[in-house]
Amino acid sequence: MALDRERLVALSAPAMEDLHRQLDSPTITVLLADSAGGVLRAIGSSDGEATARSRGLAPPAAMKGPGSDAPPPASAPAPTCGTAVPPSQLGIAVPILPPAGALLGFIDADAAPLEWLGHANALLHTAACIIEHRLIETEPQGFLLLRFHRYANVLGTPLEAMVLFDADGTVMLANQTARTLLAPCAFNRGGAAACFATQWCGIVGYAALGLRQPFVLRDRRGGGFSAQASLLRQTT
Repeated sequence: MALDRERLVALSAPAMEDLHRQLDSPTITVLLADSAGGVLRAIGSSDGEATARSRGLAPPAAMKGPGSDAPPPASAPAPTCGTAVPPSQLGIAVPILPPAGALLGFIDADAAPLEWLGHANALLHTAACIIEHRLIETEPQGFLLLRFHRYANVLGTPLEAMVLFDADGTVMLANQTARTLLAPCAFNRGGAAACFATQWCGIVGYAALGLRQPFVLRDRRGGGFSAQASLLRQTT
């Protein structure tokens, strides 16, 4: 499912600006790119922005979509049009709702020490999670939004799994946590029936009740999740 670029840029802006503030360096440029690697927005160093726009921000070659057998890598270098970032620069990018989503990353004009890189990488992943959440929550074509995790206290945080379904129980969008927790077949033609042992009609029923307390969602691997479901629109 392709994302609307204007909505992507608008919803990403607060997280990008917050990420740039937290990275707190005049040599860093925070970048948002589309799935083809074209830069949509850049915040920060003019040198980094010029480098990104002139060379493009290519997606990591190993990045896989929701239907792949392996999840996308935690982080990957951000080459530019097949050319590595110059040695004096450091670039990292992570996927947002692949394969038709986007990339969030940053370029540092000065090579950073390794101990700083771990902290920056964690901030980058959190920002990407927040953007994924906003895109899923506000998708106008969605029917049912499901939030779940092994631990109930994770619900409502950027670490929760989130899946958006249409009225037939087909997966429309899913964040990285959901893709990690569920079988890959769930994101092909299997939909909710391939994701969970709990029947689709039961999930819709929980959503229609508007329960504030989590319910138990059974998966196909014999385990269970704490979950919350909400209807975003009614069927016609």
